[in-house]
Amino acid sequence: MIFSRLLAPVLLVSGLGGAGVFSEPLPVQESETGAFCPNPDMPDPIHIQLKPLADLLARGEGDYNSVNRGWAGDTPQGIKGLTGSSFAAYTVKQVVGMQSGWIYAVGRYQFIPRTLRFAVDSSSVSYGDKFTAETQDRLMAALVLYKRPIIFSYLQGSHDNIGAALRALAREWASVEYSNGRGYYDYRGGNRASIARWEAAEVLQSIKQGWQPGGSLP
Repeated sequence: MIFSRLLAPVLLVSGLGGAGVFSEPLPVQESETGAFCPNPDMPDPIHIQLKPLADLLARGEGDYNSVNRGWAGDTPQGIKGLTGSSFAAYTVKQVVGMQSGWIYAVGRYQFIPRTLRFAVDSSSVSYGDKFTAETQDRLMAALVLYKRPIIFSYLQGSHDNIGAALRALAREWASVEYSNGRGYYDYRGGNRASIARWEAAEVLQSIKQGWQPGGSLP
């Protein structure tokens, strides 16, 4: 790839600097395509690599504005119906404050109070950050890395015990089947697993096959 656009700034400097300052254009340099990217081989951040899992969980847990007040499905209008605003309008600290009073599970991954605090304290997310979609995705990744590390160690190739990873996944998210068609938290708080174990297994295996070591932490 020829970087011909490098010539324009050089000629401009020559014109402004007068005789003897870059009086002749620098020779055109050739380089490989992609040289403008300082780290073309940089791995994706971990929360991006976990997107297939995040999307699967969302199918059973909710969307970025989902909320319940102690019983699964008890607030179908979500946070917008309760406050008139999406979660992106609130800081993490404000959401934690809401959980101490009148709501329970929040967001796409249905963080309950102690789980949300754990995820924030384990990640680079601060309590002053807005509770946006990206923030929620990073917090979900923090749970996989630090609360259920057997899932993360499977994904990065430290072991091949997918059964253990699946059991840990089902113990963190009620929508995932634990065994024999039932979820770990079925019939508690209105929960009922809707994501089959084989579906979760396929997603974990796919992520493991394409895992990029060294991705930035959530």
